[in-house]
Amino acid sequence: MNNLQLAIIKNKNFYDLVNELDFDCKFFEENDFFLNNKSNNKLTVRIVFPENLTLKYNNKFFMENVPTLFLLKDKNFLANNNFKPASFHVVLDVPIDLFFLKEIISILKMKYIFFKKSKILINNYELDSNQRILSKNNKAIKLTEKELSLILGLKKKNGINKSELLKSIWNYSSKVETHTFETNLYRLRKKIEKKFNDKNFIYEKSSFYYLS
Repeated sequence: MNNLQLAIIKNKNFYDLVNELDFDCKFFEENDFFLNNKSNNKLTVRIVFPENLTLKYNNKFFMENVPTLFLLKDKNFLANNNFKPASFHVVLDVPIDLFFLKEIISILKMKYIFFKKSKILINNYELDSNQRILSKNNKAIKLTEKELSLILGLKKKNGINKSELLKSIWNYSSKVETHTFETNLYRLRKKIEKKFNDKNFIYEKSSFYYLS
C-alpha cells in the first residue's frame, strides 16, 4: 500500500511472513522502535505482540492513540493486565488470516486519515470538526452545530463582524436571528470559560469578533 509502513514489534517470524505481501515493513525490538523509528511521510501502523513485551513498553504502546494492531494468543491478556485499547487500537487473535489482516489495516488507515483531516489546531486548542469536540490539556467540551460553525467561521476569517457571521452561518433574515446569534455566542463563551477558564477564546473589538 502506498504511503503506508508497517512497524512489526517483537515478532521476527511474523515480520518474515507479512513481508511477502505488498507492504513496506520494518522489524523492531521493543526498545529500538522508540529510539530508531524515524518520522517520514508515510503513515505507520504498528503491529504489536503484547505478550512478548515488558510491562514498561506495553504501557507505552497502549498510551499512544495511533494506528496499532495488538495480536494476542491469550484473549484475557488485556483484562488481566488492565490494558484498555484506545480508539485507533485494534485487538486481534492469532493465528490470523493475512488477507483479513490486510483488510483491517486498510480500514484503520482510512479511519485515521479521516480523523486527522477533521482535526484543527487553534492556538492551544484542538478542534475535531467531525465529532464537534473542542479540547485542551485533556479537557473537552461538546459543541452544537451552530457553535462549531461559529468557530469555523472565525477560523476562516479571524476578524469578522456580526452581519457577516449572520449571513454565512445563521442565514440572517430578521431581528430574531440576531437574538439567536447573541444567545449562541454567549452560551459558547460561558461553556469555554467554565471548562477551560478562558474568557477570551472569542472576543469582540470595534464590532468585530476574533479568536484569541
